[in-house]
Amino acid sequence: MTARLRTGPCVPALREAVKAWKAGGCKGITDTTRILLNHWFHTDHKLPRGLPFRYHSSQQEAIETLVFVWEFEKVRSRKALLERYALDLRNLHLPPYDDFARYCIKMATGSGKTKVMSLAVAWQFLNAVREQNEVSRDYAKTFLILAPNIIVFERLKIDFAGGRIFRADPVIPRELEIFWDFDCVMRGEAETAYADGTLFLTNIQQFYERPVRSEDDEPEAMTEVLGPAPPTKKLELADFGERIAMRAGKLLVINDEAHHAHEEENEWNKVIRGLHSKTSLTAQLDFSATPRFQKGAIFPWTIYDYPLKQAILDGIVKRPMKGIAKVAEAKSEHASIRYQPYLTAGVERWREYCEQLRPLERKPILFIMMSDTDAADDVEDWLKRKYPAEFGGEKTQVIHTDKSGEVSKKDLDKARVAVREVDQQDSPVNAIVSVLMLREGWDVQNVTVVVGLRPYTAKANILPEQTIGRGLRLMFRELPTSYIERVDIIGNKAFLDFVDDLEKLEELKLDTFELGKDKLHIVTIMPLGERKEFDIGVPLLTPSLVRKKSLAEEIENFDVTQLKPVVLPMSKDDPLAKTFRYEGYDIITLEKEVEREYTIPEPQTAQEVIGYYARRIAEAVKLPSQFAVLAPKVREFFERRAFGSSADLDDPVIVKAMATPVAHYVCVSVFKRALLTLIIEEQTPQLLEPARMLSTCQPFPWSRPVWEGRKCIFNLVACDTDFEREFAKFLDNAADVEAFAKLPQAFGFSIDYTDAAMNLKSYYPDFVALGEDGVHWLVETKGQETAEVARKDRAAVLWCENATNLTKASWRYVKVPQRFFEALQPSRLAELAALQVELFD
Repeated sequence: MTARLRTGPCVPALREAVKAWKAGGCKGITDTTRILLNHWFHTDHKLPRGLPFRYHSSQQEAIETLVFVWEFEKVRSRKALLERYALDLRNLHLPPYDDFARYCIKMATGSGKTKVMSLAVAWQFLNAVREQNEVSRDYAKTFLILAPNIIVFERLKIDFAGGRIFRADPVIPRELEIFWDFDCVMRGEAETAYADGTLFLTNIQQFYERPVRSEDDEPEAMTEVLGPAPPTKKLELADFGERIAMRAGKLLVINDEAHHAHEEENEWNKVIRGLHSKTSLTAQLDFSATPRFQKGAIFPWTIYDYPLKQAILDGIVKRPMKGIAKVAEAKSEHASIRYQPYLTAGVERWREYCEQLRPLERKPILFIMMSDTDAADDVEDWLKRKYPAEFGGEKTQVIHTDKSGEVSKKDLDKARVAVREVDQQDSPVNAIVSVLMLREGWDVQNVTVVVGLRPYTAKANILPEQTIGRGLRLMFRELPTSYIERVDIIGNKAFLDFVDDLEKLEELKLDTFELGKDKLHIVTIMPLGERKEFDIGVPLLTPSLVRKKSLAEEIENFDVTQLKPVVLPMSKDDPLAKTFRYEGYDIITLEKEVEREYTIPEPQTAQEVIGYYARRIAEAVKLPSQFAVLAPKVREFFERRAFGSSADLDDPVIVKAMATPVAHYVCVSVFKRALLTLIIEEQTPQLLEPARMLSTCQPFPWSRPVWEGRKCIFNLVACDTDFEREFAKFLDNAADVEAFAKLPQAFGFSIDYTDAAMNLKSYYPDFVALGEDGVHWLVETKGQETAEVARKDRAAVLWCENATNLTKASWRYVKVPQRFFEALQPSRLAELAALQVELFD
């Protein structure tokens, strides 16, 4: 396997460039983009049940790389991309069509490409509607997402129909919701009232018709993977094509499973070029887990690569486990006889999952991959006859595919239902049987066992990753748990050869288990009914910290003369320029540091500069509606404070001095620092629920250390570290502790606090304990101290005071640093109370 196959030619250099760009503060981006990046990745988010939501680091890196290339570097063609970032151009051919930016984002199956798509849409649209015209005109207001087939379309529709993903995920910051006039139109739907932004979702077949393939045609191996040969008969570009052409502004095209668009001359790419001729494309984004040409090379315009190996190590997808079976194939033409030992092993393993997942109320799916439809039908019949209770009737579903790998028309409706409903607890389906080519669009989470069977004479018509792709997506992805999910791969040698190829390709060694010997065991944390005496109730309070929606009154009363900025020089010849210092920078260094980030159009009047700065300050404090009340204060700042004495803002020299990058930086920085202290309001919390009992916590799986506690409502104490396990043991053995529990994030209890930038964050305490004196304790165990920890401490102390006042039950907070605990070697909770006094006095 050559290095060329491992990643795209631009990826290594881009990875380092983006890293350096981030280290320098992500300069050269719009204020809108900065607000979005901060909101997505540096603000804590909660789901409705109180569970934390975070974008994965891979999703963050993907969108940051896109922003870097398009917005900062302004690369608008594949030629420019390759010339700037490709490590070696000798074996690369420049594309024949290069009229607009085209980038590929390679992300492993199950790693969340759809979420990155939603972020890319929001980034483009919000910049298009709220930046100045000379900037906004380059961004798209219209979006087209293309799927390669109806199954992928159905999967995408779940997220984008009605704009669901933009509401369910924290895509739109609250301060930018006023700009979100956006509609999502699915294939076959009519537009409602005109929206400023519109996303169209369809499958590419809306724009062309596939040719009919002869039954005798035997496709090339890689063609089976990358899709059928490009069609030659084109349909009228009705509906979406015409509606897109009627809209103002630019278009962003997003291709899902974009390996189908690997040939420049295929109809898919011709359709996109045709759209560009009517509506200028701002970019084409190709998303795929396997963006390869027929000979295996990765698309050279790939800008980000998140390989399967890394996704497995990061726990973003299930960890594949190879089942080792010491059995021999029978000599028979019937698949159910020839492969019966493997099929039986798959069923037995599926039964183990059923038993282990029952407390978690999850239903495992057995996925069997065959080489042809006759074999699939034979296996279906065998399953139904041999295991009627588990796989009889509609409990086994066969999905036939044609030679191109597409679901056959007669099974299409059945396949659509399976995609939508198979993971649901009330779905009757326990097993899905299909051929090897069923390779994409199946966003099924509950597949736990994959049985792959193929004869030695079959052609190698799948990529290695696709041998296990249907089982990679996480079953518990909505739960904040450390559980390492797995998918068990069982198959004959001819099939497992593909898995071996995957290991070579990804430089990954998969773990193995011996069928029939290594039994499955999933550690499940759950409350026990027989331990009600150890149940603890945690009060539910309204937040004590809220972000104000308006600072109008505070700004009007704001005394600008109390600001203490460094005096700005009026020109480069001003003697003050030689002695100027701000945040450790002299004027020359600061100019270089901020010139790309802080630039404004050439101003004609002071009012233009004031208006521009007022908008930027309002955005910096996440209150864009406060622009009008800020403008008079900015004027007063320049008239009375910025230059050390009164200044005439009608003087062209002063106007020029106001518009320098340094003046821009200092003005925004000074106001932001002053206003951020006012933006978070403390309010008296109200009691929503006196005691939310730990016994209401839903069961969840766990893979980290546990303690078999006696005084805990849970069957096991779920610990994140060995120190937490030692502390759980201490609480369990302490004579003055009546009950305790590790507070699992799945319980959803958190305390709001603010970080140094005044962002609202959520803190999840470690333990809760009830002392023999009736005092409730929140306990935080810490290995090391940071500035952030001190902020959490203050928030926890305040929460305990409020909980005590509202419930009349005593609540206290103690932080237990590991070094103190190990030195103190306490045996009673009361000894930690003394530590509490020492820490906070």
